[in-house]
Amino acid sequence: MITNISYDSIDEKTLHILKKNLLDSYAGICLSLQDTTMIKKFDRLSDLNFDEKGMSVWGVDKKTSVTDALFMNTILSRRSDLLNTYMSPNKMGANHPSDNIALVLALADYMNKNGKDLLTYIYTALILSCGYSDYYNPEYAKYDHDAQAIFYTALLIGYIHGLNPVQLTEAQRIAGVFGLDINQTAMGEVSDWKHCTYASCALRGMHIVRMTQAGFEGPKHIYDGEAGVNQFFPHNDTLLENLPDLSRIIFKRWPALVFCQTPIDVALDFCHEIKDVNDIQTIEIQTYKEAIDNGATKSSFHPVSRAGRTHSIAYCVAAALIKNAIEYSYFDDDFLEKETEIIQLISKIKIKENPDMTIQYPEKACCRIILTLKNGNVLNKSRDYPKGDPHDSLTDKELEEKALKNLKLIMDEQSAKNIIQKIWNIEQEGEINWLVSPLKQRIL
Repeated sequence: MITNISYDSIDEKTLHILKKNLLDSYAGICLSLQDTTMIKKFDRLSDLNFDEKGMSVWGVDKKTSVTDALFMNTILSRRSDLLNTYMSPNKMGANHPSDNIALVLALADYMNKNGKDLLTYIYTALILSCGYSDYYNPEYAKYDHDAQAIFYTALLIGYIHGLNPVQLTEAQRIAGVFGLDINQTAMGEVSDWKHCTYASCALRGMHIVRMTQAGFEGPKHIYDGEAGVNQFFPHNDTLLENLPDLSRIIFKRWPALVFCQTPIDVALDFCHEIKDVNDIQTIEIQTYKEAIDNGATKSSFHPVSRAGRTHSIAYCVAAALIKNAIEYSYFDDDFLEKETEIIQLISKIKIKENPDMTIQYPEKACCRIILTLKNGNVLNKSRDYPKGDPHDSLTDKELEEKALKNLKLIMDEQSAKNIIQKIWNIEQEGEINWLVSPLKQRIL
């Protein structure tokens, strides 16, 4: 099916959705470049496999092997946790479309592609990633939600490299035996590998395409064989029979887990009523089971890493109540060392499932927060959706404002405005170096 995709097959409505995804994802990458701890790791890994003819690694102004560069660059789409999210309407899987943007942007730049090419690759990526999310639910079987990405990254990279249908079929077969990510990443103490799970699929996807080009073959029945992937992943009856609805993509307002978005919004609704958080006696957070399973694990009440904090409902709500805002820096180690009130406030939080909210998910992403004050007063606020959900969407202007704030972190304001305007008309661009070159500068 994907071999039939071309720029001309994209309608105007979808084209606008693709541009919104590109703009929003690019902004998230710019924000991620503020993480010098991760960029220093990029610097060291680039030196270990330096290749002057290789692919540029964003943030370090160096080149390395294409596989290593893809791994590092795609981490940046997720590191800020500002990336967008697709939830399957049939309660199957989920993915972050933004992950794909970094992958195709890096490849399109490396292969000297134009604006139309980039939009075509983004469309292909989103169809594949959201389509596989409609088909598989890896987390139910204790695999990472990105486990399925090993298939569609191989297909996507293969499509970009012009593999024919026979070769793309072989790439899927090889992908199935190239390692499926287990969900230990999100269980127990959450480490920063949480930001690397898709990136590891991108790295392997590139290897798989090269193996396919060299003539390697994988098992014939990789999906439905006796030990095929469908024996491990809960799945639907058909894969990509119907195209996924890309208008369902949620654009995050806050740099945190998607399941933390509504709780943050509700917490901030209290900002004019709570003058001193020390007046709070207890905090009860009610939400749906999926949010609790992902953002209210035992370790989320004492997170020890950036990923652990961005994936903690308790931490996000405590930080929002104390600071009346959520910023990227609020998840840094040194921020937590200064803001000792956060830990104290977390100890007052209890999170419980609301069965009615569970029934309404994924059409709604409900949360209610009940604050009991020391004077006996009880405050109660709730939301059905976070800002950025299609039911309460970010307008183009709000997306631009969000993007401008983050683009200005790595460039001057006028350059940022110019890039934003060119993204809205990127199909007219004969090359994309203007978009990628700011990412290549040395941040350290």
